[in-house]
Amino acid sequence: MRHRKYFYVIAIIALFACLFSKKQILLAQERESLTEALVLELAEENNPILAAEAERVNQAQARYLGSKSAQKPQLAASLTYQQLGEEPRYPVIPTGGEAIAGFEKTYRAALSLDYLLYSSGAVENSVRSQKLALEGAKAQETRVSQTVESNVLASYYNLQRARAKLAVAEDVLDLTKEHLKQVESFYHHGVVAKNEVLRIRVDVSEAELNRIKAANGVDVAWSALERAVGVSLHSQYALPDPDQSRPDVPIIEDPFTLALEIRPELQALDHAVQASLSLSKAAAAQSKPQVILQAESYVADNTFFPSEKDDWKISLTALWRFYDGGASQAKGQEAKATANEFLFRTEDLKKQINLEVSVAKLNLESASQRISVAADQVQSAEEDYRMALKRYSSQVGTNIDVLDARVALTNARTQLVDAIYDTHISKTELLYAVGLPLSTAEE
Repeated sequence: MRHRKYFYVIAIIALFACLFSKKQILLAQERESLTEALVLELAEENNPILAAEAERVNQAQARYLGSKSAQKPQLAASLTYQQLGEEPRYPVIPTGGEAIAGFEKTYRAALSLDYLLYSSGAVENSVRSQKLALEGAKAQETRVSQTVESNVLASYYNLQRARAKLAVAEDVLDLTKEHLKQVESFYHHGVVAKNEVLRIRVDVSEAELNRIKAANGVDVAWSALERAVGVSLHSQYALPDPDQSRPDVPIIEDPFTLALEIRPELQALDHAVQASLSLSKAAAAQSKPQVILQAESYVADNTFFPSEKDDWKISLTALWRFYDGGASQAKGQEAKATANEFLFRTEDLKKQINLEVSVAKLNLESASQRISVAADQVQSAEEDYRMALKRYSSQVGTNIDVLDARVALTNARTQLVDAIYDTHISKTELLYAVGLPLSTAEE
């Protein structure tokens, strides 16, 4: 009776375990597949660096709009209260008397207009400088976006690499356990010595340690990908199986010339040069004539709200600063020096771009060539391991032959995984070095 109760309890536990496992499998099947395109889309929506760069562009946009305000009339309303020690009076020469010149207590309401009609190019060049700075900020935003995409794709491919290596480690562990069973069977029948069993058990432990390391590598790669994207992914998405085929390699004719044409950093530096030159012109214009229109309509008296004195005035002023202590000249020289700095940085960046494109191109070619060699190596290693096992089963080969063949097979499979994902990453690096959108990596 007691055994029957135990049986029922075990059956119920097994039933719940099966239902839980089935539920987990269904949840895993319902999760969306995390592809390269999806991970880039998620990064675009959630990465804080992209949001920060967008705000940087907004700042440049605000500065540009603020600079344009100098080209428009400035309209203001004012209400003034003034208290004097005594009522203001002026002498009247012919009569020798005095005339009242205002109020002891004055309330004054006015509507004024200021409009810079002509600035000798100071305002126009200042606005052009801010517009170029805005274009430079947009170009820099594009490059930051490409950098984030590059990091995201590299993290994604490294995660898939780690999963592929985990599959290799698990397969090697299974092969080692199967071989252990064979060696133990030989030992029980007195065919082999105890030391061979011990040697394979050590090999099984080593394979288990390698599997644990590979599983930890997958978890670390998940964390790196989530950091690059900016949002949690592991519990919400399922990854497709690691790639086992040769990736498509993009064909880019003359990538060096193309990179010099489209790299956003070069465009940003060019905008910075032109913006600095415009600032220099704006500074030089500060010492040239300016024409200002001022208009005011006001009412004033000694009561609140004033209404007794109602008047208006219009002024047209031509201003020419012959000498400002060298301030405008210093600003012009500073702006020209800044432009020259950006020009030198541009030349250095061109050399850096040539290096980046060259390295990425060579890495891609090397990784692509390694795939064919590694695939042949895996095929040969698998056949060598099969033959080593067969010879050992027939007792015409040694246990060492099997162990060596399995190590060679493990290394061959690992190198194939590295070659495949090195090609993926090198392809991404080449597109990034040229300045092309990384979303074309899978096209």
